[in-house]
Amino acid sequence: MLNNTSLPNSFAKILALLLLVTGVFFAFYSIIFGSPYYPNIAPAAFLDTVAIPLDWVNLGTLSFPIQVDNFLVFQEFHSLPPAFTLTESYLFGGIVFLISVSALALFSTFKKIPFLGAGAGWIILLTLANSNGLNIGTPSSSTPLIILISGTILPVIYFHVWKPDASFLLRWFSVFLTSGTALVTLIKLSSIDNPALYLAEQSLIIGLGMAVSWIFWQGHGLISGIYVLLARANQNLSVKISWQIIGVSALYILTLIFLLLDIKGEVNLPFPIFSPLYLILPIGILGWFSTSEKLGQVTDIAAEPPYLKALYLLGFSATFWVIWKLDISQNQAAEEFLKHLILYSQFGFSLFFIVYLMSNFLSVMDSGKSVDKILYKPFSLPYYHLRIGGMITILVVTIYMDAILAAQSNSLTTNILADYYYQTGKKLEASILYENSWTAFRRNPKAKNATAQLLFELNQPTLAKDHLDESLAEVPQVDNILLLSSRMIRENKPFEAVFYLENGLKRFPGNPYLVNNLALIYVKIQKPEDAFRLLTENQTAHPVLASNLIALQSKLQKEQEKTESGNELITRINNLARENFLAEPSNPEDLKNLRNALEKEASPMLIHAGIRNLFSIKSFTNTSEDIAWIDSISKREDFLDYLMQVQETASIRSLAAGRVSESVKNLNGLAFRNPGDAGYYLNLTAGILAQNIDFEKASKDIIAAEEKGFKAFRPYHLTILELGGFSEKAAELREKYQVPGTAASDEFLILISKFNQTTPEKLFDQWKALSSAEWKTNLSLLLLERKAHGLTKFQLNEIGNYLKGKVENEEKLMAFLQNPNWADQASLTSFMEFFQIGDELSANPYRTPLILSAAERLQDPLAQYELLNSASEFNKDPMLWIRKVQAARRIGLDNYATAALQEMSTWLTWDEIELLQGVNY
Repeated sequence: MLNNTSLPNSFAKILALLLLVTGVFFAFYSIIFGSPYYPNIAPAAFLDTVAIPLDWVNLGTLSFPIQVDNFLVFQEFHSLPPAFTLTESYLFGGIVFLISVSALALFSTFKKIPFLGAGAGWIILLTLANSNGLNIGTPSSSTPLIILISGTILPVIYFHVWKPDASFLLRWFSVFLTSGTALVTLIKLSSIDNPALYLAEQSLIIGLGMAVSWIFWQGHGLISGIYVLLARANQNLSVKISWQIIGVSALYILTLIFLLLDIKGEVNLPFPIFSPLYLILPIGILGWFSTSEKLGQVTDIAAEPPYLKALYLLGFSATFWVIWKLDISQNQAAEEFLKHLILYSQFGFSLFFIVYLMSNFLSVMDSGKSVDKILYKPFSLPYYHLRIGGMITILVVTIYMDAILAAQSNSLTTNILADYYYQTGKKLEASILYENSWTAFRRNPKAKNATAQLLFELNQPTLAKDHLDESLAEVPQVDNILLLSSRMIRENKPFEAVFYLENGLKRFPGNPYLVNNLALIYVKIQKPEDAFRLLTENQTAHPVLASNLIALQSKLQKEQEKTESGNELITRINNLARENFLAEPSNPEDLKNLRNALEKEASPMLIHAGIRNLFSIKSFTNTSEDIAWIDSISKREDFLDYLMQVQETASIRSLAAGRVSESVKNLNGLAFRNPGDAGYYLNLTAGILAQNIDFEKASKDIIAAEEKGFKAFRPYHLTILELGGFSEKAAELREKYQVPGTAASDEFLILISKFNQTTPEKLFDQWKALSSAEWKTNLSLLLLERKAHGLTKFQLNEIGNYLKGKVENEEKLMAFLQNPNWADQASLTSFMEFFQIGDELSANPYRTPLILSAAERLQDPLAQYELLNSASEFNKDPMLWIRKVQAARRIGLDNYATAALQEMSTWLTWDEIELLQGVNY
């Protein structure tokens, strides 16, 4: 007898229970959520653009949008190589080591014959684990196997033969030390790459052997456990539990038959079926009751009941850990092998247990007595017949299933070795082994995908595509279809890619990965309606499809109901682009959340796309803060590929805040630094200048844009050229680019074509002479916004009276007109709030009243001159230039003042200039 026999309850059982609980958690987590390592299908994002109206030019019949690009983020799915499972492999190897040590320590308590059987079984497992592959001494030598057998079996033999009274703790720690020493020795002596990983991967053989042994041990555990519980529940009731157990047994046997038919794959069952792996939990729970009864009733057992119960829990936990490992590593051959053995053993042993039960206990099971107490007593010949009959049934079922176990066992061991080579970077060896694994057993998706992936990496695309074609023909799988179609796109064969994806959808209807990629290729081959239909019908299948649908709606300019969008960053970016395209107001809270998400994002592509869309909205608040953020982003090393676009975003943010001079200068700088995109930038500045009635500068930018390759001319371009004094160029472009429509300018446009360089007094007289109410209203607003500095209070009020009832924010206008004093802050605020132009006085150089007001607020004469001079680079307002002349003279720059007067003479007469100088402004 062992000393301290209570120790198994306090150590062996606790360790076994701990391994069991964690094993159940890990196994069910992987079964429910799947392996994160294979299939390794991930979305890859790419950008497209859509032109959105940031602002509009509305000058009578001259109306067009000032468009900037917003980004649409499309995502396509790619099949990536299976990810490494190094951490999981080492963890599983450690778990198998602990279970093995515990099992060996328990084996040392066995009686002679069971001990010999357990020892023989352990040696067989070590042999199957292919430790000879460690190549110690010579390739494939038996030295590693000898070391392992010595390190694990010798201490067990020692305790069994010479120290039978040793405590269990001493046995466990002794086996732990000797086994650990053997493993360390193997790792140190081995000449292969990463021998620790090799042992960790090969430990699956040992774990699988333990799991299979436990499964066969509990071959009738579910039915016998149910019988024990029924017998206990019906004591003293005289209920016919025979009918109950027959009904339950029939239902269970029928379920097993359906599961067998399902995994054979020759019958399509009309109802859903579950994985045989889910049977392990009820088998283990119910089998505990059956095993406990057996250990209490049978006297001649292998060891003391507490030790056998601990061994039971170890086998139970080993099975769950094996399930986890198989799901993580996606060794499908091993998983199918385990499923088959579960069904074979349950069917064979359960069927013969029912025969054993009915033939021996039918006469007493309905008596209401404690019939569960005699289930295994005496342990007689009929029970051995049960086991023998069960084994024969297993052989029969194996033959019926075409002896698939042989192919599975061959494939699973090859797959284990392939995983080792794959994770140690030996691609050629891994590809050969994965190919052999798939050849042996076709229901092996990881092996086929890994083969193709590795062949592509080994620069053997033809062979890789042959493997993928073979997979599509024999055992189609989604990731291989994605890989093959992606390769076709890479080789510029989009129609072949469509063929594979369409055929894939016939085999996997509604698969979101195939639907998404097919829709994107439809767009590429000019089938946008088919793409839109596909995404619309399947948008709820995956968040990526919904996000791509939002982007496609904008790209195709589809007027659709708002698509349900999620909280993913890409979806938010696309949704904002759609709102900007439709000129819909955005929720401020959504904009805030998007900015917060962008500040936490790591991808430069998504950040730059997000800030572009975020800052393509007119906003006069926090402009400097936003531009500082953009500037800080542009300085990051990972943004070098997006530097130009980020700088463009800064210019757009300036434009959205009304900073015209800053935006135009930055865009001109971008045009200079990026000749390939200069036409786009110059066309954009032309629109900004035309909005500010500077048709001359706008025309020059249009001409420069055409020289840089811009060709997308519209009628409004020709109108701007005519108004800017370039009629011949307008006619040339009309003929050259076949611009439709007419460029004829109406009276109002001709009137305002020289608006900026005309004096306020002359413009007021022209305003009074207008007969068209629409033209007069438009000119009224222009006079107030850009020429109010040169109008008297009477003239301003006359304009204000005309606008009554025709404008919004009328109370703000009236507040300004009551005291049109540019030095009064309240009056100035009313003026700016009426025009809704923010609070920066010098943002737009064409708003002369605000520029002059800003200059008056500066105490430094040099600062005054610099502000006025900067504005005069854009604006030819006569009074602005006179103030500039005066400021230049105040700081002693008489030559600059004279040069400015000389330049003014190009659009004003000297009499007008003298008059302006004589007036005390």
